[in-house]
Amino acid sequence: MLRSIVFFVLRILLIAALWAFVWKFVEPKTQFMRVLRAALLVLGLLAILAVIKITGP
Repeated sequence: MLRSIVFFVLRILLIAALWAFVWKFVEPKTQFMRVLRAALLVLGLLAILAVIKITGP
């Protein structure tokens, strides 16, 4: 029980860290940069999902 809660919290922290990293370093000054930031977030979150599915129980 405690192990699953710890893994859940770590997953949430990993997602939040990726989101904060992309949000901070890709500042949208143009419409293209907004689309690029959104695409980076989607691709990053899909990559995290794939890693979690592969390594998960």
